[in-house]
Amino acid sequence: MSDIPTIHQVARFLEQWAPRASAQSYDNVGLQVGDPQAEVHTAVLALDMTPAVLEEARAVEASLVITHHPLIFRPLRHVTTAEYTSNLTLRLAAEGVALYSIHTNLDAASGGVSFALGRQLGLTDLEFLDAFDPETSETGMGAVGRLDPPRTLEYFLHHVAGRLRTPSLRYVGDPSAHVERIAVCGGAGSGLVHTAAAAGADAYVTADVKYHEFFNALDADGRPRLAFVDAGHYETEAVTEVLLAEELQKQFPTTSWRRTATRTSPVRTYVAAP
Repeated sequence: MSDIPTIHQVARFLEQWAPRASAQSYDNVGLQVGDPQAEVHTAVLALDMTPAVLEEARAVEASLVITHHPLIFRPLRHVTTAEYTSNLTLRLAAEGVALYSIHTNLDAASGGVSFALGRQLGLTDLEFLDAFDPETSETGMGAVGRLDPPRTLEYFLHHVAGRLRTPSLRYVGDPSAHVERIAVCGGAGSGLVHTAAAAGADAYVTADVKYHEFFNALDADGRPRLAFVDAGHYETEAVTEVLLAEELQKQFPTTSWRRTATRTSPVRTYVAAP
């Protein structure tokens, strides 16, 4: 019997950790392209499925790509070269490279995306920000922990930018205020700002915050009740690649689990010269 796992065995492990049932109703997680019985000698781990990631998979002879964001969110009307998703799906199938996606079910898992983000920012004593079942705390959204020692918000913003390798942050808050209790949510988590405030967070780090949503961080007199930081979607979730590599390497040590060398985000930041 081979000690090389099949895609089915890899999927079974991932779904024990992050059950598909805990994914959001709009999501599409699981095996999107490929043969579940194929063996996985080498796999590439990426936040997004892109043509560059496929080329990387081909170069290292990977039979599987695991992404956080699904390539196929909605049913395809066709699988042709006509547009991005269908063309990339066709190329994956033609090249014999499987694609598995683990998205909002990994967001909701204990030790999942937001916990990895919290650790990346150096937070300790992490727990769910919004546990679905407070008695078990097995699933939830976001995480909240402690920054030790407490720092000024200005220092913390510099710290976040450095840890997440981003040249800019958008935020609401008083730069001179001290922050210690920090809430985080990888990706689009602006809807949890009230939850973060109720949890006593001094700062909340997430992404995709709309302009008017920043006002939710203000009290009745217009003063910040907590710092509200938009650090970027890719930037707050790229750590997912590291998280998956660590867990899969422990479970399947005979497979080469390779974090992509590609920055999969199409977004770039222009920083004007002073």
